[in-house]
Amino acid sequence: MIICSCNVLTDGQVRSAIATAVSSAQMRGVYASLGCVAKCGRCAHAIKIILEDTFAPLAKESVS
Repeated sequence: MIICSCNVLTDGQVRSAIATAVSSAQMRGVYASLGCVAKCGRCAHAIKIILEDTFAPLAKESVS
C-alpha cells in the first residue's frame, strides 16, 4: 500500500529500507535510504508505526 504520496513509497519499500539499512532506525534514515526526503509529512505517522513494530520486539529482547 502506498503510504507516502509525495515520494510514492509503499509500506513494503519502507520495511525493506528499515531491514537493510542500519541508519533507518530513525525517520530521516528511512527517507535517506530510499533516496528522498519528507515533504508534506502525512506519511510520518505510518513510518513511525512501522519503525515501532520493527524495533519493539528487539527492545524487549535486550531488556530481558
